[in-house]
Amino acid sequence: MSCIFGVDIIKGSIHGKRKPSYAVFILKDENTSEKIVSKSKLFRMVRQYKPDIVSFDSISEVFGSKEELIKFLKEIPSKTKLVQVSSVERGSLPYLSKRYGLKIDLRNPMDEAKASAYLASFGIGDEVSMFVDKTIITVSRNRSLGKGGWRQNKYRRRVHDSVRQIYREIKRKLDELGLEYEEEVRKGYGGISKGILIVHADKTTIPINSFKTRDVQVKVEAVEKDRIEYIPLKTTKMHTIVGVDPGTTTAIAILDLNGNLLGVKSQKNWKLHNVIDYILSFGKPVVIATDKSTPPDYVLKIKAAFNAILYTPKEDISVEKKKNLASHYKFVNDHERDAIAAAKDAFNSHKNKLMSIEKRIPAGFDSDKIKAEILKGVPLKDLLEKKEEVAKKEKVVHEEITKEDIARREKLIRELEEENQILRTKIAELKNEIERLRSKIVSLSREEHERVRKDNYIRSLEAEMAELRRTLKEKDKTIEELNARIEVLKRMKLLEFSGWKGVKVLRKFTKDEIERVDKEYGINENDIIYIEDSSGGGKLSAEMICSKRVKAVIVQNEMSHLAQSVFDENEIPIIYANEVEIESGDGIAVINAKMFNEVLNKKLEEMNRRKVDMVEKLFLEYKSKRQFRQ
Repeated sequence: MSCIFGVDIIKGSIHGKRKPSYAVFILKDENTSEKIVSKSKLFRMVRQYKPDIVSFDSISEVFGSKEELIKFLKEIPSKTKLVQVSSVERGSLPYLSKRYGLKIDLRNPMDEAKASAYLASFGIGDEVSMFVDKTIITVSRNRSLGKGGWRQNKYRRRVHDSVRQIYREIKRKLDELGLEYEEEVRKGYGGISKGILIVHADKTTIPINSFKTRDVQVKVEAVEKDRIEYIPLKTTKMHTIVGVDPGTTTAIAILDLNGNLLGVKSQKNWKLHNVIDYILSFGKPVVIATDKSTPPDYVLKIKAAFNAILYTPKEDISVEKKKNLASHYKFVNDHERDAIAAAKDAFNSHKNKLMSIEKRIPAGFDSDKIKAEILKGVPLKDLLEKKEEVAKKEKVVHEEITKEDIARREKLIRELEEENQILRTKIAELKNEIERLRSKIVSLSREEHERVRKDNYIRSLEAEMAELRRTLKEKDKTIEELNARIEVLKRMKLLEFSGWKGVKVLRKFTKDEIERVDKEYGINENDIIYIEDSSGGGKLSAEMICSKRVKAVIVQNEMSHLAQSVFDENEIPIIYANEVEIESGDGIAVINAKMFNEVLNKKLEEMNRRKVDMVEKLFLEYKSKRQFRQ
């Protein structure tokens, strides 16, 4: 009884956060079953069922690393083969399924698992090999012997003797089997502490498994290869149609039996044996084609080399027709175009026949091989004869039933079986589709919900991050400004200790600026005000400063006459910056107190003098007016 597992991944990824699940199709003789399992459950099933083959579309869907693959191959039964069905040379799973008459739904993982199992049963695929034909058998102690002593030495002797006995027994079995081996022995007190046998044979051919006793352990391990090797279950060559355009520059075009271009090449003075090697690199040619109605000798030589069918058109193919035949393919010169046209014309002449054959080939037969044989003239009936003979033997014939009854009943049975099979297939397809859609709905719902939640969370974090960055930028700017102000204040403070005096600074002579300084620093009685730009100030601004009863006003430039008159009326001196020694920066200023007091006293004396002069002037005017009246 043979047992084959077909496996395909359903969802998840071996490299992602979501653990993958797998569709498993079990083919056991004529019985089949289906399961959906996790990765760990899949590995347990392999150890439990011990199948002959575990087949995959690609092993990368299951094993994330070489180490994981090696561990799996060591754990599974020695008779179980790990098979990868598809490959670059052989083709994809859908292509192989079509080639061997299997109908699969590419959206249904269970269908792909089923195809993998049946293709492996047909001998299609590569066995994944990680071990060379060598096996290491290690026989050693199963426990630590501890410290010395009379009793301990007796125990050590017993253990080493047990290791020696089992080692000799294994050697005896290997000798009986006629297997070659190399040995390495480490002697111990009373026997052997460790013995290693390197057997020149595959692990599957050695009837010895790893085991342990109370005192001894035996390990049987295959020797690993440097890289993964893929060994074909059976050698199958693709059948091809070859178009040849001979001459000084020879061109070869190769199509498969479905009309797909596999390769095209042209070369000047191309040797015949090199041309043959090039053709063989793509498979076995069934038809050798030329665009000439009378085949050139060079084409006949190639045809004879492969014992293939020769195709020639009824008349030479015109240039216009060549262009049309090769229009869907890529080529670099007219020689390659002519070779493609010859191959395509040969394919078109057999196309309907090939398509008709494909529909009549049962599952399990290599459609390419059947097509190739039929093109050579072998009837399809003869190719399928063996299967029909087996089917006839399985029929139970009752002697009392007439031939007419048998024929009628057989016809009815065939019709009912066909209808039953169609309905069963349809029901299975519908069930699989319903299950797939349900799983997809649940998966999409979860994925969409998770995606929306993640997107919203990410957007929230990004907005919060942007706001924090903006705040941080503002804070950094404020810190820089404050640090600069601190440096200025430090400098001003040092100047104050050296006999300088602090001054309140107005950048502009405006109401808003006066209110700002008063709010931030306060403008108090006897303060000194320094106005950096006094050109815009008027009567109202001057009255606001005078109301604070400041000691003096220092200005950088001229102010309006109205403002000056207000300060004069309130007996507040106006001092120009070039008259005193002043240092300013970042809204803060200090002046040399000694120099300022000297200038202030002069200004106050000038104001008093002007006031006295004005009084004397008024008195003299009054006096003159009285004399005039008398």
